[in-house]
Amino acid sequence: MKQPIAQPTDTLRVNIWRMLLSLAGFGLGVVYLTMALAAQDPLWFMSGFVEKPVRMIVYRGGERAAYQPGDPGFTELAEAVRSSLAQGVARPSGIGLSVGSQEDAYTLYLTVEAFFDRPVKLHASFNTGQPNQMLFPITGRHADQPIVFLGQDGRYLSNAPVLKTVQPIREALRALGYDVEQ
Repeated sequence: MKQPIAQPTDTLRVNIWRMLLSLAGFGLGVVYLTMALAAQDPLWFMSGFVEKPVRMIVYRGGERAAYQPGDPGFTELAEAVRSSLAQGVARPSGIGLSVGSQEDAYTLYLTVEAFFDRPVKLHASFNTGQPNQMLFPITGRHADQPIVFLGQDGRYLSNAPVLKTVQPIREALRALGYDVEQ
């Protein structure tokens, strides 16, 4: 005669709080990884920027003034660029810099172009690439928002980030004698 199959005597216990916590952790992990892959930056959520430009050019109505280490005003302007970038990115702009807009920035308006000795990373929730130059329109076209065009080796990329502020750059330019009003 066959033995009857023993029925388990333990009751199944479900810890709903642990399950919800695990599900929330998994969801947050998926969101983080999705953003990190899209931005190509595992620290996309951080702000801060420590790099300083190695040279800068200020364009004003067709004139250009180059600033390099040791030049009067270089340290203040380089720190202003670093400070503006360190305060973080607000959002993507969806704007690119056309050849005509770039020429106007150089010949008609007040613009700061900063160059770095190596590619740098600007943390954002979208991909900002690895730029080694940046263009900050202070007056004229695109100056109505604190935008920075990111470039690599003389070519500017599309979807420029909107910074939280470029006020430190405006103040440094004002201290150098530039008229920063639009």
